[in-house]
Amino acid sequence: MRSITVKNAILCAAAAGLTLSACSIREGRIAMPSELAATTEQLELRGMGGGTRGDFHVAGVPGSFTRSAERQGILGPLLVRNRGGGSFTLAGSPLAPQLSGRCNYREREVNVGPISVTPNRLSYHCMFHRHGRPMAAELVLEDPQPAFGTLHGRAERIGHLYIEGREIGIRSIHRDERGGLAAPTALGYMFEAGGREVGAVDVNGLNKTLYVPRDPELREAVIAAGLALSIFWDPAVLHSN
Repeated sequence: MRSITVKNAILCAAAAGLTLSACSIREGRIAMPSELAATTEQLELRGMGGGTRGDFHVAGVPGSFTRSAERQGILGPLLVRNRGGGSFTLAGSPLAPQLSGRCNYREREVNVGPISVTPNRLSYHCMFHRHGRPMAAELVLEDPQPAFGTLHGRAERIGHLYIEGREIGIRSIHRDERGGLAAPTALGYMFEAGGREVGAVDVNGLNKTLYVPRDPELREAVIAAGLALSIFWDPAVLHSN
């Protein structure tokens, strides 16, 4: 068995979440519906670059994070297991109460010559705390594709955040604001509640952007989910270069 652990040195493409080339002049930005952009507040997340741990700020509010990714091969590339996770803590402020989260993911691949099958699709799971106490909140993100993949080849992600009796849908965004072909991996994620889009997070690049609703309950939920998705090192991104 051999194990390959993602190190701090992965800065340009995979670890930073870039879906464009490692030396791209312009990083892709998610296509935001004009109505949603007008009804949400844009918060810049800075400091969460390509490292495995460190400090960050969301609109000036401090926080810290950890994350990891590991790829294990058995019998060479025949059976590959991807696993990893991370954590974050955001200080309490008028922006949101003190929040923290802990996440992990697993995925298994089988490779036979040029054929790759993923019998155990990606599953990303997070639990949350508020003021140091467990919240009735859980984030689940999954790969909806069948084992043999799809014709379009995009690594799409769908899921939900269940938080204190409320359900918020999550889906990956692959369209750039300037148009063109859809990116093969997620540029960001859209949040939906009650049949409408309520927020989003742009995770592409060294700095991230959260688009949070003004409703206090939805606001906290979108911030928590946005941070959980920002620390996620998606194996589709890590191993696409």
